[in-house]
Amino acid sequence: MTIPQHELKEMNRLLEGGMNISSIWEKYQKYDYWEIYWSVSDFSLLGKKRIITNRINSARRATTKAERDELLNEISSLVTEMYELTKRNGKKLVEIGKIINR
Repeated sequence: MTIPQHELKEMNRLLEGGMNISSIWEKYQKYDYWEIYWSVSDFSLLGKKRIITNRINSARRATTKAERDELLNEISSLVTEMYELTKRNGKKLVEIGKIINR
């Protein structure tokens, strides 16, 4: 089942507000947890770390250069996504600090 755009926007807004994916799933139980997880624009850093660790372990076992290159490209993209996420979170923390210090 595809998540409608208006619900997806609301889910992303909830994530930006600090709600985690499990809490969003509890609110939108008509969708599968993993469907929400892969549809929203935010992922947990722990989840990304696990994916990267699995890809690194797979790269160690990869037999061809093409397999290794594919895994390393995926790792690079995940690291970039983590950077963007932490950058957004850092900006949020600065904004929160400004509000608190008023």
